[in-house]
Amino acid sequence: MKLNNSIKLAIANFALFWKLLLYKIVALGLGCIFLLPILNILKNTFTASGLIDVIKEFFIAPAFQSVTKITNQVLSVFQTFFAGIVDLANNNVFALIYLAIIIMIVIPFLFKLSDVPASEVVYSYMSSLNKNSFTINYINMFGKSASYSILRTIFEIIFWTVLFSGTYGLLLLGTLSDLMSILSPLLLFIFIVFLFALNSSFYNGWAPSIVVFNCCALKGFKKGIKAIKRNFFSILSSFTVCMTVFVCLTYIFGIYGLFLIIPLSALILSVFGQVLFFESQGMNYYLSPDKIISPRKLECADKIKQVKNII
Repeated sequence: MKLNNSIKLAIANFALFWKLLLYKIVALGLGCIFLLPILNILKNTFTASGLIDVIKEFFIAPAFQSVTKITNQVLSVFQTFFAGIVDLANNNVFALIYLAIIIMIVIPFLFKLSDVPASEVVYSYMSSLNKNSFTINYINMFGKSASYSILRTIFEIIFWTVLFSGTYGLLLLGTLSDLMSILSPLLLFIFIVFLFALNSSFYNGWAPSIVVFNCCALKGFKKGIKAIKRNFFSILSSFTVCMTVFVCLTYIFGIYGLFLIIPLSALILSVFGQVLFFESQGMNYYLSPDKIISPRKLECADKIKQVKNII
């Protein structure tokens, strides 16, 4: 029911998808501009390691490919990338540190700046059927968005480190034997889906709580954790379904699909997070102009359940 309501609300606010798509492209472009001072160093290093050629093959490959081919392509990208990183560490440590700062701090920070204003757009529609401007919200809420993005980026560094390490380990595992080459794509799929679902579930109530309670990022984090902890495993299972669909679409459409999947997932997860937060707080919300959802607050549901058990 919650997921179904989220999809309906996402369709009603689909204009936000195009705004998020444009924003992600601009944010990525800004991140790339920061790489200009070391562009020649990176070009020479990664050309020598073969990464440039591997990425070109990855981009010109057909959209629909077998799981094995996609896995092998990803493994090639990882191997040549790490070879280039080792070469960069040996020849230019400053460039390596600068690259790490841009990839792991600057770009994630820019990406996460859109979470709070997007959540505000969804909240306005759900609470009063108003369609607020994403751009105006972005400007007005920049202070809160910046503090949220800084804290979220710190957590994201840990997340991406675990994700890249685990992915590379599982890809290498697939090279050990024929059996592991068959199991590796399945294990990789499960690992990626579960890790993204866990990450999304843990931070699910953060941006919505900042918007709903009009509080700072730190207080919003505490309120968000409090809102989701009573129903965490249900939220985790719902996010697992969402992430399974997103990863499957990525496998089907390849690298090209990411340009649409990333902003689409941002929209759906933003709406889904707001729906879960509203329902955990027992807050009424509009599903459409002629339909209002009136969920029961979790504390009330728990008391009713306790009375039933006693009876």
